[in-house]
Amino acid sequence: MIPRPRKLRDLRKSLAWYAFGAACLSVLLVGLLLTYQDGQLTRDAVFSSVGLNLIAAVIFAVVFSVASNRIQERSLEENLADGLDDLRHDLVASLAANNRSFLPSASYPALDPGASFGDAYNRDLTLSLERSNTFFFQGPSARLVAARLRKLRHYPQQIKIVMLDPGNRRAIARRAADRVLWPASQGRPVAVIEEELREELIINVVALFDCRQICPIELLYHGDTAVYRYVLCDEAVYLSWYHGPRSSGMEMPESYRFGVQSFPYQSLRLDMLRKFEISDRKVRFDPTDDDTSLCTHLTQLLGQPVGPADVARWRAAHDEQSESFSGYLDELYRRLRTGLEGTD
Repeated sequence: MIPRPRKLRDLRKSLAWYAFGAACLSVLLVGLLLTYQDGQLTRDAVFSSVGLNLIAAVIFAVVFSVASNRIQERSLEENLADGLDDLRHDLVASLAANNRSFLPSASYPALDPGASFGDAYNRDLTLSLERSNTFFFQGPSARLVAARLRKLRHYPQQIKIVMLDPGNRRAIARRAADRVLWPASQGRPVAVIEEELREELIINVVALFDCRQICPIELLYHGDTAVYRYVLCDEAVYLSWYHGPRSSGMEMPESYRFGVQSFPYQSLRLDMLRKFEISDRKVRFDPTDDDTSLCTHLTQLLGQPVGPADVARWRAAHDEQSESFSGYLDELYRRLRTGLEGTD
């Protein structure tokens, strides 16, 4: 079956040829009629006149064809240029929309922390958090989150943290297996790494509890698969990929920054809100809570008695473990204030 647009084109073409043929025939008949009105014309005179007209017609056709071709070429070029401009505009608009939705606005390399914890990543994240009223974090361990919150000059109004459940031994074993590849873990038994990770998670809970004066801390325990982590604030999400091609064996994975209009930002934000809506294994630390509340929560979480001495020991351990990162953030803030922070 012939498509409807093709039928219309064929019909218009047929009508055009019919009109052209009818016009030519009509002009020819009128010309013959007018010629025979002159009774004094001889056959030789008629043939001579036809010959002269044919020569004039050829000259006219050549001149008209050259002029017409130039005009048509110029018109075609202009139409083609206009069409390409429109196409280019639409293409650029489409690419820009896709860039905002799916492509990161910045990327940060993986590394093992030493003198630096990643200047470009921490600079951009710090500046974003200082302009944000929201702090969302999800990852296997929130070991640097409390230290970062304490250094902020502008405190967020909403803090939600999703981290590994210290009571989920299988999830801890999965993350410990990833940490075996870290240079600091080379040659160490997996069981030791698992126990250290569990201790680290408990220390994280205590450290986040101590940040409750900033604003209420909402903490959710989750069987994290340790594939990625992210920090989400008002203007961007910083997504870190633990199993990226350049993250293998690195303590700090490669990371990417996505804007508010991007697919990752919208999806992860909604996912975080719904986790807190439907999950039962969560807690909220308010400024009015004291250490007795913390001990009660940890006792329920770990299934073993927890007293003030345990809390004091975990607090001291966090201060020791986060000392280098806290010092790094102090230096980063000094460089930001004095304008000495350069590009990487």
